[in-house]
Amino acid sequence: MNELQTRITVGAYDLHEIAPHDLSTLADAVSHVNSALWAAYPPFVLAYGQSSARKVMLTELDDGLAILVQRKIRRTLHLDYLIPPLVVGCTSDLTREIAAFNGELETRMLWADLPTVAVWKSDGWEFSDNEREYVYRREQVLSMSGGRFAMLRKRTHRCEREIQPEIRDFTPGDIVKCVDLLNRWQDLREADCAPVFDYRYTRSALEMATDIPGMVGIVAVVDGVIRAFAFGGTTAGRTGCFFLLKSDPTVRGLSEYVRVQLMQRLDDCDLINDAGDLDRKGLARHKNLFRPVAFVPTWKGRFRG
Repeated sequence: MNELQTRITVGAYDLHEIAPHDLSTLADAVSHVNSALWAAYPPFVLAYGQSSARKVMLTELDDGLAILVQRKIRRTLHLDYLIPPLVVGCTSDLTREIAAFNGELETRMLWADLPTVAVWKSDGWEFSDNEREYVYRREQVLSMSGGRFAMLRKRTHRCEREIQPEIRDFTPGDIVKCVDLLNRWQDLREADCAPVFDYRYTRSALEMATDIPGMVGIVAVVDGVIRAFAFGGTTAGRTGCFFLLKSDPTVRGLSEYVRVQLMQRLDDCDLINDAGDLDRKGLARHKNLFRPVAFVPTWKGRFRG
């Protein structure tokens, strides 16, 4: 098998490529285990698989769902867990079938959370630190009260006063202009020798946005031109996810302003997971303006058998 497959049988497990109609099943599974991982947000899982270099595969388990990434390594198909299987406890049988499928190549877990590390490390897994994800309390950010929010108030109020962005819902007619903005944003990052490797799934999410139920999308228009876009939604319970935000870095304060505007629209959420900072000091400073109330630590896993 040289090409990526839409269906794979691994031992007793049938895997199929994720499709938009799987999102409701995936959302139910995420809610069932109350996963706090940013990467468990179903629209991200869908968009992450829209690449010529990989496919995201799903397989149903007796009490949940497993999400795997299919790639080619050394000209053979290979499977890794994207996130831990959405079940209570560990899934030893599936892991061993995947390891057998992979042969001599290592089986990995790209994102793992604390409950997984606590349970799975005694089942042949070895974990190393990845990063921490920022969690905000929506009500606190929107009120922006007190001295600790002084800088955020200053930046967002100045943006509103001087730039006067128009914030409106994302529509299918915005796709081309948002992709243009994404391309310019990527070019600037590469010119600064600071590439961010989210281009492919961001573009896929833009192109599929109107087919993803429940995802909230907005754009910021300045002088008739789209200068920012952002998407997010609910993950589990009353926890939400900031999925995507790209803004023209030459428009001062726009990124902060748009983040607040998206948060206003996530009114089913008390807490918002804003992913990590990629060890970038500028991004860390930006996210700390929103005064996180918690951090979700994440790990990477390797199966040692």
